[in-house]
Amino acid sequence: MKRTIQLVAAVVAVALPLLAGAAPGIRNSAHDLSSTSSATLKSASNNQVCIYCHTPHHAQSTGLLWNHTSTLATSWSWGTDLDGNALTKTTAGTTLPTSLRSASKRCLGCHDGTVAIGDVSNAGNGFTGIIAGLSNIAGETDASGKLINAGYLVGSGGNMGGNHPISIPYAGQTAYNGIDSAVPASMVGPAVQGGYYDVVTAACTSATGVCTSAPLSDGRDGSAVNLIPATTGGTTNVGVECTSCHEPHNRTGFPAFTVADVSNASGLSRSCHNK
Repeated sequence: MKRTIQLVAAVVAVALPLLAGAAPGIRNSAHDLSSTSSATLKSASNNQVCIYCHTPHHAQSTGLLWNHTSTLATSWSWGTDLDGNALTKTTAGTTLPTSLRSASKRCLGCHDGTVAIGDVSNAGNGFTGIIAGLSNIAGETDASGKLINAGYLVGSGGNMGGNHPISIPYAGQTAYNGIDSAVPASMVGPAVQGGYYDVVTAACTSATGVCTSAPLSDGRDGSAVNLIPATTGGTTNVGVECTSCHEPHNRTGFPAFTVADVSNASGLSRSCHNK
C-alpha cells in the first residue's frame, strides 16, 4: 500500500506542472468574453468567443475578418519627461508617432476605453450593434460597456505616455509609418552588448515570419517576436506594434498574452534589447 501511495504521489507531482502549462488558448483567458468563460470580464448573456474581434460576414475589413469598431482616438501623444517637457522622440532619438497603424489601433479599440467592448460590425444576423451583457461590470466596464479597469487601459484619450512606443520602426529600420529609426547600424547585432538584436527571417515562429535573432535562452525567444513589415508580406522596413509583443489568442500561455516569457528574467524585453 505504501508503495502504491508513493507511486500515485509521484504521478500527481509530474502531472501538476503539465496541467499548469496546459492552459494556452483563448478559451477561459482574459480575452474570452463569452458568458461561460471563467474570466471576470465576460458577457452576462452571449456565449460567443470570437465575435468580439472576428466575423465571417459583414466584417469591417476582409483582413482578419475584423469585427470590432476601431479606436475613436485620432491622434496620439507620448507624455512628458521628468521636467514636464512633451516627449516627441525615444531615448535613442527616433521620432514618436502621432498616428498609429491599424495593427495597434485594433487593440486600442477595446483597450483605450473609447469604444464599448461589444461594439461590432456584426452583432448577429449581419446587424451592427453592441453585444449585450458587458455594461456595468464592477471595476471593469462603465454603463456603456467601455473598459474602465486601469490595469487594462492603454492610451486613454490618445495619451500613450508611459507605454512602450508602437507604430515605430524597429532599431536600425527605415520607412515604417513614415519614420526612420535613429538607432545606428553599429548598435544592432548579436555581438553588440547594450544594443539590439538583428532582424531575421529564418526560423521565425512569429505571425509575419520576421523576428529577431535573440537566442532561445533565459526567457528570451527572438523567433517569436512579431515584427511588422511596412508592406504586408514584406520582409524589410519592419516596425513594432502591440502584436509584436502580445499574441491575443493566448497561444503561449505567458502572462499578459506575451510572445516570450516576460516573467522569466525579463525575457520578452531581452528578445529585442541585447542586454
